[in-house]
Amino acid sequence: MMEDEEMNVKDIFTEMKDISELVLDLAYSSVFFDNDEIAEEVHELEERMGELNYKIKTMATLAVRTREGAEKISEILEVASASEDIANAAGDISNIIKRGFKIHPVILQALKEAEEKIAKVVIKENSNLAGLKIRESELATATGEYIISIKRGKKRIYNPDKETTLKVGDTLLVRGTEEGENLLRKICDGEINEWRN
Repeated sequence: MMEDEEMNVKDIFTEMKDISELVLDLAYSSVFFDNDEIAEEVHELEERMGELNYKIKTMATLAVRTREGAEKISEILEVASASEDIANAAGDISNIIKRGFKIHPVILQALKEAEEKIAKVVIKENSNLAGLKIRESELATATGEYIISIKRGKKRIYNPDKETTLKVGDTLLVRGTEEGENLLRKICDGEINEWRN
């Protein structure tokens, strides 16, 4: 994610698309696994989407000079608004966890049929992951976990590529199995130092 001041309309839409794709998966995972941490990620992404929608509305307002321009910009604003609606709906889903509601068995059964789960892990100081590129880490091969997002301070990297370098303090959102998550946690905590072939 680049600094907000440097973002253009394309950059904003790219981040909005990335958030839209991620936030619903996180919301369902937070409910199924009764996970407050994942629910909190949903709410952070929901807030970010609101910021991006506001930014694009501001840019559109400043850019419009004619009626034709207003008509063209309205299409952009519709997509931005729909993207924010997606994030808000995801927030509503994860609010089930925040409010302590019981999940109906039908919903739990449907969610159980999903083979993968999403987890949140942090790379600790003594982990040998720090300094490795995703490609070099061989995490997908060793654990079956795929990194779908990295939170680095206030910045997020969505769908990181294989050349992205992992750093101490990175919060990884990963998709995989429970067994793979347990192994990855040990690697991120520095409990396992050798996992690569």
